[in-house]
Amino acid sequence: MATLKVTIKEELILNGKDMGNENFLSISGVNSAEHRIIDVATAEQSILLFDTAVAAGTYADSTLKHLRITNLDGTNFVQLRFVRSAQQYYAKVEPGETFILGNSEMYADATGTSSSEAFGNIDAIHAKANTAACELEVFIATT
Repeated sequence: MATLKVTIKEELILNGKDMGNENFLSISGVNSAEHRIIDVATAEQSILLFDTAVAAGTYADSTLKHLRITNLDGTNFVQLRFVRSAQQYYAKVEPGETFILGNSEMYADATGTSSSEAFGNIDAIHAKANTAACELEVFIATT
C-alpha cells in the first residue's frame, strides 16, 4: 500500500495583501491508481461505474480514496451527473476547473425537507460536454 499526497494551493494578491493558501492531505491505504484522458461528447456518457465488485470499467463500492476530474477544454463546460438508485445530482465543471471527491458516497434530496441524510454508494458518474466535445482528465486512487 502507498500514501497519496494531495496539495491544493491558491495564489492571490488582493489590494497588496497575500490571500493565498495551501492545504495538504495524506491519503494512506492506496493500492491502485488510474490516470486517463477521456473524450466527452455532447451526448451523455458513463465515465465511471461503481458496484459491489471490481469488473471491467467498474470500481468496487467504498474503495474510492480520491477522485479528480479536470475539464481540459478552454471554452466549454462539462456537466457531471452522479447517480445512486433513484437519486442524482449534477455538477458543472467550467473550462480548466477541477471537481474532487474523497469517497464514493452521496445523498440527494429534491425537496430539501429531509431531516436525516442516508448516504449510500454512487452507482455511476456520467459526463456531457456543453456545445462541443471536450477532454476530461480523470485521476482515481482506490484501496
